[in-house]
Amino acid sequence: MSRCHIVAAVLLVAGSAAVYALHHQRITAEITPRPLLYLVADTERELERIPLELTRVSDEEEMRVGEELARRFGYATGRSTDAESQRIEQYLGEVGARVAVHVNRKAIRYDFHYVPTNSFINATALPGGQIVFGRGLLRLLESEDELGAILGHEIAHVDQRHAIGRLQYEVKSRKLGLEGLYRISSLGVALFQAGYTKEQELEADRIGLALSVAAGYSPGGAVDAMQRLAKLREVSTHKPGSPIEEMADVPVQALQEYFRSHPPVAERIAAFEAEIAAHRWNANQAQRPLAVRAIFLAESAAELDRRGEFDKAIARYNEAIAADEKYLPARHGLARAIWRSGEAAAAATAAAEALSRDTDALPVWELLAKALAASDRTGAAARFQQILKKTPPASESVRDHLEAESLGLRVYSGERADQALTAYGKIIEKEPDRRVGAYLRCRMGWWLYRVGNLKKAAEELEAARQAYPQDWPTRLALAWVLTDLGRQADAQEQLRGTDSSSFTMESQALAGVIYWRSDRRDQAKAAIARAAAKDEVWLEPHWAANNYSPAAAVVLGELRTAEIAHRKEEELRAQRAGQTPAASRSPR
Repeated sequence: MSRCHIVAAVLLVAGSAAVYALHHQRITAEITPRPLLYLVADTERELERIPLELTRVSDEEEMRVGEELARRFGYATGRSTDAESQRIEQYLGEVGARVAVHVNRKAIRYDFHYVPTNSFINATALPGGQIVFGRGLLRLLESEDELGAILGHEIAHVDQRHAIGRLQYEVKSRKLGLEGLYRISSLGVALFQAGYTKEQELEADRIGLALSVAAGYSPGGAVDAMQRLAKLREVSTHKPGSPIEEMADVPVQALQEYFRSHPPVAERIAAFEAEIAAHRWNANQAQRPLAVRAIFLAESAAELDRRGEFDKAIARYNEAIAADEKYLPARHGLARAIWRSGEAAAAATAAAEALSRDTDALPVWELLAKALAASDRTGAAARFQQILKKTPPASESVRDHLEAESLGLRVYSGERADQALTAYGKIIEKEPDRRVGAYLRCRMGWWLYRVGNLKKAAEELEAARQAYPQDWPTRLALAWVLTDLGRQADAQEQLRGTDSSSFTMESQALAGVIYWRSDRRDQAKAAIARAAAKDEVWLEPHWAANNYSPAAAVVLGELRTAEIAHRKEEELRAQRAGQTPAASRSPR
């Protein structure tokens, strides 16, 4: 009998056995078409195994294949230059190496790649120990033990030859030979992200759990991760309302890719619990915090802040700080969220705390100055100097900027304002860098605007604009001054000639002010609606008073009232029509 006939006979027997076994498996999933799909897929893929045993590649060849695939897929083209991504990738490597210690195939070297995309809610095992982990999945986890369990699952796919087996079959079925993998690399991503057979996935769960427990992680981490994913699946089709839903905030389609490539979550949880009971592992063992969780909490807080849910944003930033008190972006974000909520004194306190840990954060210094000015106008300059003396910046350039900022605060506070302007003039004369000089003029122009010295403010801002014409913030500041001066056409001209990426929410709000003052009320209302749709801060009553001139704040208040009334009308109209209106947050 020829070798081909032998292989065919073996395949027939193996296939029949596979069909029989799969038909008699106990399926604990819900009654849906999914078990039938798994049955078909398992039956087909069981047929892959016999010829692969006859053509098994070496560990060295598998690693070469995996490295080439990782390179072609873009996972091994060099580490990210982004500091946060570098930190996360290093952390993945540390946890993964800890879990991989107990594998059977000791010759395999494991590399862990991080994909910094929220829509990638999955992890993937390529042949030869190339493990890929998406930001979308990582940001849902709450402990290192959960991460250890998921990495254990992916490592098990490699250790049990699931990954190389999948590729071998694809290459063999196309009669390409192993070198032919280079001609199907475009298929590779879909091939591995599609997942494995149900049996292989459950086997990876079982072995991966054992690997993570051997590494010292709590077996409860695997159960917790699956329960969170189960909860996420339940709520993925309706409006977010719980912290996990808000934290997820990912495209439903991307989320469903994870569920399509793995067995039903309920079945996996039951299998984990059975395995834990069989080995008498302690599922209540204390779990380690996820060392990078503060990054994702702060990201979630920033989105809540943008949506105008300031109380939630502040709480989420505090969670991030509790998770990692050294994570400076969370402290910066907390001060910014409090400021945007309208609590100027509290914002000043938060900014001062952030600066005690990051003295060179110039944007936070400027936020501190604004918050002090809004909470205590007469004492703002003195208080700013006290904080500056207590936590002086290390950078000479930041110190130079803050010297001019202090003078601007003195002008606003009325503390020897003439002397402050004279000292500021000397700083400008000595400044050799045209761009820096323009920036300092813009800052002083803004303080003059805030104090009501519009003529002098316009002079400084025009000088800044001429020194550095392409600076959009300077033109925006000048437009605010010009509209207060009654020069609406000139103010509107400053908003023209910029690319769309620079046309910010603030410029939309400013356009609303200009239109309102020009008796173009419908255009004004449309402009403030666009601004508020992108950033709800424009509907916060304290925002205008804390940031703009009293005259501009009055107009912004009228626009705010008009937009709130419009939203209420839309809600009533939708209710009368029996429709569900688009969700909108009620301003405070």
